[in-house]
Amino acid sequence: MQDVPPRMDTDAARPPALPTRFLEPEGMVWGRFAGTDGVSLRWCHLAAAAPRINCVLVGGLTEFAEKYFETMRDLSARGISVWCLDWRGQGGSQREASLHASRPGPRNFDHDADDLTYFTSAMFSAAPNLPRLLVAHSMGAAIGLLALTRNPRLFDGAVLSAPMLGIETGRFPRLISRLLAAAATAVGFSRHFVPGAGMWRFNAELCPATSPVSHDPERCLVHRAWYEAHPHLRVDGATYGWLHSAFRLTQRFRRRNLLESTTTPILLGSAGKERFVKPKSHARAAARLPHCRLVQFPDAKHELFMEEDTVRARWLSEMDAFIAAQIVP
Repeated sequence: MQDVPPRMDTDAARPPALPTRFLEPEGMVWGRFAGTDGVSLRWCHLAAAAPRINCVLVGGLTEFAEKYFETMRDLSARGISVWCLDWRGQGGSQREASLHASRPGPRNFDHDADDLTYFTSAMFSAAPNLPRLLVAHSMGAAIGLLALTRNPRLFDGAVLSAPMLGIETGRFPRLISRLLAAAATAVGFSRHFVPGAGMWRFNAELCPATSPVSHDPERCLVHRAWYEAHPHLRVDGATYGWLHSAFRLTQRFRRRNLLESTTTPILLGSAGKERFVKPKSHARAAARLPHCRLVQFPDAKHELFMEEDTVRARWLSEMDAFIAAQIVP
């Protein structure tokens, strides 16, 4: 494995060309945490001036802490102290020492769920004894839900944005896609890209009309801007091995009584214009989870925290109401 420092020495001198709200907030603290098998994971922490909640924030596939600076500011302004964790193999966390270090291969989601559990326990043991909130997106939301099925008391509530509970396979039938991913992995092609994916490249035509994740003219460029300015953050597109692992995880959520026994209050946000996960899987999961509120955004793309102001403001308002009702009355 190869390690990436918490922040490169030249990072502060090379901020991406983005508005200030997308850059590192004042008072940010960076550190490293040893995962379940010793893998070095990067984290950052933004303390609220008058904290009332402790929060762990985790992103999805290819994401990194820097992408969530605006959201961390918003949470902090609400009295929520935030610890943001980069998943292994992403952001500034440790990666495999190979020619394909930026390529997501087969993934052990149980390791990720354990990493989240141990990280939360370690960080909050030294923090004020406040309610615990999970805020998670896509792959990270699926990992978070997996952790909650095993340890329902880990958090007092969870805000899940477009959780990866079903994979959108486009024109390919789901069963065919599952079998193809499994077969390709079995015969040694786990590091090969799935159709439509590839190595990260700068997309000069990226805009709200072409972005698969956001309608916002500035937020849809945040991911690209950080990748361009700091190549060590880059992660390539999905591979057969990663997809096979993801399908296996989504199948686990279909097991009888798994979600039904999850007692943590959950706010689940579902976008209608999806390219990555299946909105129908959100409705099915919400019906099975005992304490879940499903909020649907028919006109939104995948990333609710990165969407245009109207969608994002409604999503944050739903989060505020959820916190008031379930966590801090």
